[in-house]
Amino acid sequence: MTIAKGTTGANAVDTTSVTTEVQTKALYPATFGEETGATKGKFMTGYGTKLDNGALSGNLKFVGTGTNPTGTYSEATAADYALLQDFNISSKGQNLTNLSIEKVENAKNSTSTSELAKALRVLVTNADGTVWAVYGQKDAADSTEYEVKLTSAEQNAAVTFGDITAGDDTAVHVYLYYEGKDAKVTTKNLQDNKLTATNAVTVYFTATAVNK
Repeated sequence: MTIAKGTTGANAVDTTSVTTEVQTKALYPATFGEETGATKGKFMTGYGTKLDNGALSGNLKFVGTGTNPTGTYSEATAADYALLQDFNISSKGQNLTNLSIEKVENAKNSTSTSELAKALRVLVTNADGTVWAVYGQKDAADSTEYEVKLTSAEQNAAVTFGDITAGDDTAVHVYLYYEGKDAKVTTKNLQDNKLTATNAVTVYFTATAVNK
């Protein structure tokens, strides 16, 4: 497999890994279905009960910038609830099936005092956003490995992001956001400068060759 930044171009390169440099980006906390009462597959947000208590107070609301937001991918990125990075994957000479995520890893700056490691979520979707999976840090303290939190399938079963035709580009979208239900996402931690971005996330893709 080859990969490139953006939605096209992987068919013309030999690179098997790519790095993006994201500038500092402030994000509001959101949920994509983990919070009780949330609509699975839609970006929603709510308010905590106190400065030091992030438990939901009141009803969750769809995120967006207009008068009638619906919590779509584009609304979440436009309203600063999610950060989008586009990639595309191709293959030289072999068709591939079952494009999927092998693993997701997180590298936290060793000198950081950030409390956001567990709240960070990695949402990966296929080209049209109909197939998706959300990854978050494992429960073990300071784990570098992520686990599946939600998927677009029934009962959060494993998903694949489609097939790859040799010479064609297959787009995948990666969204980063902070899960608002996380206990560390509070106004008090924000005031104490503990909610700062210091994480680097690596997503590993895999697929099955069908040509012999």
